[in-house]
Amino acid sequence: MVSLRNSVNLSKIFDNHKEKRPSIVTIGTFDGMHIGHISLIKDMKELADKLIPIVISFNRPPKDVINKKNSKMILKLEEKKKMIKDLGIEKLISINFNSEIQELKCKDFIKILKDSLNMEVLILGEDTLIGNDRKGYKNGLIEILGDYGSRLIPISNKKDNQHKISSSQIKKSISDGDIVKVNQLLGRNFFISGKVIEGKRIGSTLGYPTANIQYDNNLIIPKDGIYKTETYVNGSAYLSATSIGNNPTFDGAEKTVETFIIDFNEDIYNNNIKVSFLKFIRDQKRFDDIESLKKHMSDDIKYIVSEKG
Repeated sequence: MVSLRNSVNLSKIFDNHKEKRPSIVTIGTFDGMHIGHISLIKDMKELADKLIPIVISFNRPPKDVINKKNSKMILKLEEKKKMIKDLGIEKLISINFNSEIQELKCKDFIKILKDSLNMEVLILGEDTLIGNDRKGYKNGLIEILGDYGSRLIPISNKKDNQHKISSSQIKKSISDGDIVKVNQLLGRNFFISGKVIEGKRIGSTLGYPTANIQYDNNLIIPKDGIYKTETYVNGSAYLSATSIGNNPTFDGAEKTVETFIIDFNEDIYNNNIKVSFLKFIRDQKRFDDIESLKKHMSDDIKYIVSEKG
């Protein structure tokens, strides 16, 4: 049985988001904002009519709290928020899933949403479960919502080859370097953003000066290798080649993300840039000598420039 204290504490989360107007609500982690997430939010917007669309987004996956782990994310929190708001969502409520929320039964969570947000409609993926008693479309959620004068709209999951599209599936494809599949499931190009910092200037000594990106260690990055990318600097896009790895030819120990921007010679140290990944080119390789490395780098650039699409 959930304690009254837990219900009261969760209610306080919504103190700054009280809504008197009738609303339609969806709930999730929305990590990656893939095509399934986008479709769900667009469906909510279309079905809203005169209801206020509200997205409740957990900052971390609930399973991280439940399983006491810290999985890598696809997007920074602010990037995820921007993507949700860019879909026309008037009210976005970000919540840290914690042990108090974990202990709530479905009916207590629904009551809070009804009391705080005047929720008339809850729209969820067909297999989404709510509360520590795990109530969903097929086992009691419709009845619980009905008790509070609300209703459920279940949405069919987006699928890829008969498999549900999920953030976990996309993370595996990122780790595998399957960028073409990742971009297909995201509905956009996967990207890494960050500040350009001082590196060891190895690229410059080889004739290919690179931007060394200070990436977020809480985010997942593709496997080591060379990638065809597009780098955004001050709003402009440039074709680029990006290396992920530890510079094996130079016995490097630290993993870096370095981008050679083609036909670009500006000083961008301390600038924030975004690198969009288009295609995996080849694995990282240790070369016997510098000349062999330079030849492969030259070949990589020629291939990237000549390749269409």
